[in-house]
Amino acid sequence: MSQQDDAAFSFNTRLLTLEPGMYILRYASQLPDKEVCLISLQQAPLGKGTIDFFPGETVVRNTLARLGDCIVARVKNGLSTLLVTEYQSKTNSITHTVDLRIDRIDTSAAIMRTEKSPAINCDVNLILPNAANADVPLSQVLPLFGYIETLGEVSSCEWLGSASEVAGINGFAIFWPNKPQGVDIAYSCAYGDTKMPTVLSGNFVGCCDRSTDPITSITMTLVGPQSNRFKLDAQVAFANEKLRTLQSGQEVSASQRQSKLVAIRVTIVPSSEINAARYTSPWDKETPAKTICT
Repeated sequence: MSQQDDAAFSFNTRLLTLEPGMYILRYASQLPDKEVCLISLQQAPLGKGTIDFFPGETVVRNTLARLGDCIVARVKNGLSTLLVTEYQSKTNSITHTVDLRIDRIDTSAAIMRTEKSPAINCDVNLILPNAANADVPLSQVLPLFGYIETLGEVSSCEWLGSASEVAGINGFAIFWPNKPQGVDIAYSCAYGDTKMPTVLSGNFVGCCDRSTDPITSITMTLVGPQSNRFKLDAQVAFANEKLRTLQSGQEVSASQRQSKLVAIRVTIVPSSEINAARYTSPWDKETPAKTICT
């Protein structure tokens, strides 16, 4: 609570039952500077399942405090109950609606490839989502989850890892909330000469083991009949090297063969925005909070 006295807050609680699966929970409101509303997420002692929380790097004690804060939650072994506690400042009343957005990663039969789906040459059977809304959305920074040596499991709504650090990424997953119909992102990685199978959004590639060597090359591409309506705008960084732009379908490796991957950022841009000017580097200045986890 930013070292503020607990007595300065009032609170409300509510319970939410979640089925087994993967969820992304995000703070989806932007309040004036003087207004404070914190959303704390914990598992309630109800239900037979368990909830594992993987908070973003800006989240402390599973508490969402500002626009863009996010947590990836894994529900397993049965129904589980989420305890949502909302803390509001008594000094400055809240004049705006505060939203907690919860998106579930669809793993049902609705995402299966149809007979009309084109065959794509890839290491796995690529699937085409059956999203209800096929309209082209605005540019979207995709949430990431990964395993970083010395840190373990980490999730982020912006950068996974950091170009200024030396801790390598051993494995990662890319999530695409509200993915339009007919497009997906396929990605893979390699450890030296060992290449991993290609997977689609929501799936983990690599390893989640501290003893595993970090990733030394990475590949991403957009797939599906509607992929031409979008552009992949991704940046990666390898240890002690400059930021690199990842071109769709091309493998990116470190200049020094054994340099390890330390940072990833993935953005999906509609084709109508392809010619728009973009910043020189996301490391030059802080990205506005309103662009995080859109």
